[in-house]
Amino acid sequence: MTIKKGTHAPIRLPQIITSSEIARVVQFTPSCRYDIGEDQSDINKLFGIGYLPHHHKNSARFGWRYDIPSGMIEILAYWYDDGERYNESLKFVAIGSKHNYVIRRHGDMHEFFIGKERLQIDLHACEFGFLLQPYFGGNRVAPHDITINLSQVK
Repeated sequence: MTIKKGTHAPIRLPQIITSSEIARVVQFTPSCRYDIGEDQSDINKLFGIGYLPHHHKNSARFGWRYDIPSGMIEILAYWYDDGERYNESLKFVAIGSKHNYVIRRHGDMHEFFIGKERLQIDLHACEFGFLLQPYFGGNRVAPHDITINLSQVK
């Protein structure tokens, strides 16, 4: 998946999610390195699930950002609960490494997994939602083409 320079995301069609788990193998390529100055700490979105009426009301997804000092990608849990935004750092991953990322939802909670790393958050899970896909920003668009390799876990 490539986010073109000057955009937030590629064009894509909405997908309804009814399963209790979304799992992807993710590999960040060297194109995921960037320097956008004062907005460097903004969180880009990887994938997750949004709930009606809007993902800025209730949603759970993985976020990421490039950490210049370490040269690594910081992975975060990123969610909205009744319109309030939250995030929590989960792990730093090396560019080029592959990891399994899983969001599991049930009852009043969501679990985030990267390999064996796990975070549980309190957020009500609806019966169905819609797939949230990669998005660059915050308020800035991609400074150059950004490619992230994502595939479904087999």
